[in-house]
Amino acid sequence: MRIDWLGELCCPAPVLVATADGRLVTRAADGTLVERRLTIGGVQRLRDEVFGTGLFDSDRQVRLEFAPAVSPVPHVISARTFRAWNGTRTVIVSSPILEPSEETLYKPSAARTQLDALAARLTAPESWLPLTAWAVEAPRAYVADGFRVVSSAEPVGGSPPDVDAIDWPFTTSIADFGEPLAATSQVFAPIGPGTRPLRCAALDANDARAAREALERAGAKVNDFPDGAFNTGLAWGAAGSGIVLFAQALMPDQSSCGDAY
Repeated sequence: MRIDWLGELCCPAPVLVATADGRLVTRAADGTLVERRLTIGGVQRLRDEVFGTGLFDSDRQVRLEFAPAVSPVPHVISARTFRAWNGTRTVIVSSPILEPSEETLYKPSAARTQLDALAARLTAPESWLPLTAWAVEAPRAYVADGFRVVSSAEPVGGSPPDVDAIDWPFTTSIADFGEPLAATSQVFAPIGPGTRPLRCAALDANDARAAREALERAGAKVNDFPDGAFNTGLAWGAAGSGIVLFAQALMPDQSSCGDAY
């Protein structure tokens, strides 16, 4: 099971990932990721909670309908995407997230109400799962096994180090690192469209650490995100142009740039 939250301005971010072997990763209020572990019985309880809603028999998109005589000002609305493995395929269900003040602007939706309640229960499983459901109940910081590194050729500000100044620990140059992402790829990264297709490479934790250390030794400013991701910009080519790198921590249900999410 996976739940991604899509904000009003940017990219989907995982708020829950639960796997069949009992790993359970959730996003804390401060944006950090924590991991616990369920027993096999706990996994089944979580699964029963999901499929007991009856909302995951097939893919669906819950839509909003205006209430009668209401014409709200159009604006972007956050959303959740639920992905649940039913034994043969991944069922995808998406639903908008409304602020309490907006509820009266739209017709009630039983499905949306159910999904809101399901998300609240799944992201706070300690509030309803019994002690017997936990192999490890105490949350600990999530440590990713690997990272997905997305690069984009685009203008960069400031005075970052040149690409050629990086003692890059891989045989492939930074400019050609990874494989081009197809236009239909569902890999999201908070970087610009670039002047050529985005490229993506999957690294294990040790290689990602080596890449980061090489960037820092050259004087690149590396920016950290609460969920373990980091990014930086490098100068490349003509004045003002460069390469932006974004390293995203892979979740337990991901393995490479070829994953669907």
